[in-house]
Amino acid sequence: MKKIGLILGLILFVNMCLLAQNTIPDERLYDVYSQEYLQNLVTNNPDKIDYLNWYLDNSYKIIHANIEKSSQFPYLKHYDPSTKTVGQNVQSINETDFNLYLYDFRRKIEGRTGYRIGDTGLIILFDSHKKIAENFNKYKDEN
Repeated sequence: MKKIGLILGLILFVNMCLLAQNTIPDERLYDVYSQEYLQNLVTNNPDKIDYLNWYLDNSYKIIHANIEKSSQFPYLKHYDPSTKTVGQNVQSINETDFNLYLYDFRRKIEGRTGYRIGDTGLIILFDSHKKIAENFNKYKDEN
């Protein structure tokens, strides 16, 4: 009986190690975090890497509106994570490679917040903390 428990424990440990090794930080995270920090998370907290990766693409929505509608929102601003300073208004973004960690914005506990992207007519809507937690938990349950 002890041998079965030991074997099952060993199999579980090996599977956890393999899962941790399969957790790879999104390249955009290196713009914000050091390689050492991310490697530490991969080794010791792969769930945090999963969350950071998921958060990059699933915690906001970009909508195409018109200039008039978008002018009701404040401008999204650049953010430099190395100096922790807020910069100039964002004039345009690359929607396919967007790194939200490089922008200054605030989230609400409940309800979305929105910002305009220059005078492009684009609006970025950031989900609330509550909605992000719900969506991430749903994602984890399904995967």
